[in-house]
Amino acid sequence: MKAIQEYMKHKPCLRGQILDRGELKRVAQACGLSPQEARSELKRLGFTLTTNHHGLRIWRKQQEEDAVVSTSES
Repeated sequence: MKAIQEYMKHKPCLRGQILDRGELKRVAQACGLSPQEARSELKRLGFTLTTNHHGLRIWRKQQEEDAVVSTSES
């Protein structure tokens, strides 16, 4: 079973964010996990579940959220 962190290192197109439905299912399947296990693994890795400006649920790395907030405040 591949770890999600290892998988994401080799998939730069994900860029620290994963859509909660389709992308999450593909990542979970590639890592040999169920979607529920993948969600708990993402939480453990510091990802948070948020909603993007299109209303879609997305997992984002906490550091990236902080950077976006700080640049928009400037």
